[in-house]
Amino acid sequence: MARLQHTVTVAALDRSWFEECAALLLDVVESTRTGPDGTLLEGGEPVPGVRLVKGRHLRAGARYTVTQDPAPPTPGEAPQAPVETLTIGIREWRRSTAIAVEQRVASADAVGRVTLRLRTPDRPSGLEARCTLRDPAGGFLRRISGRARIDLAAWWAAVAAPAGALPAARPPVSARARHPLGRADLSIAVRPAGDGARKAGTDGRKAGAGAWEVGVTVTVRGRALLRPPAALVLLLFRVPLKRAFRQGIDETAARWNEVVEAGLPSPEELRAEFTEAVVTRNPGEAGPG
Repeated sequence: MARLQHTVTVAALDRSWFEECAALLLDVVESTRTGPDGTLLEGGEPVPGVRLVKGRHLRAGARYTVTQDPAPPTPGEAPQAPVETLTIGIREWRRSTAIAVEQRVASADAVGRVTLRLRTPDRPSGLEARCTLRDPAGGFLRRISGRARIDLAAWWAAVAAPAGALPAARPPVSARARHPLGRADLSIAVRPAGDGARKAGTDGRKAGAGAWEVGVTVTVRGRALLRPPAALVLLLFRVPLKRAFRQGIDETAARWNEVVEAGLPSPEELRAEFTEAVVTRNPGEAGPG
């Protein structure tokens, strides 16, 4: 078993800004309509490649196809093969309780599905994700599954806890990936950093005052028969593995701080950016909702 841990300090994010933006983006999605010409935004702009093929728009049972044209080949390169059409289904769509969507993957490289469920979308309290993927060519080692959970209510409670408060029984963020050779577990814990002296950005409402101390833990376990050789490999590469892990976490935290401290967009600015991205995106990059 290998256990990697690292803690970083990041700029805090304001809860009200986050929830206002989440609700606003849902408003944009729910303002879309579908018809013979595909999916359109409220202003009539087409959403490239997204088409309703079954059920009622944004209702349980609705199914969409998302297509993408291959990128033009560069000079001297062979043309790319057409990208397979993605299928996205709506399992549940109630903003007061939950939104759940499923994406089915079927390509030359992978077959499987990914499901996402957002609890109380108007004021997000949690996000759950599950996935199963396998190589269509077969093979015992060519499959993987995983699940992740983000308890947003627990996260906000943790960052608002008074100094010296005991941590929650379980971290607000956790994930697990399973492979025939073993499994990996991720957990992320958070608490206010120090005395909260750091202030991110110039707009406290968006960035939030103070900072968060975020602890990331990854545990890797091999299957019973593979534990001895896996332990040897981990022993030989422990130092570079830990160094790479810490570096990755530090770089992610640095990027987060750079974005937050630069000043986050207002909800209306974010709405405009989101709308423009949906209209101009390369079809197939995202689905409805």
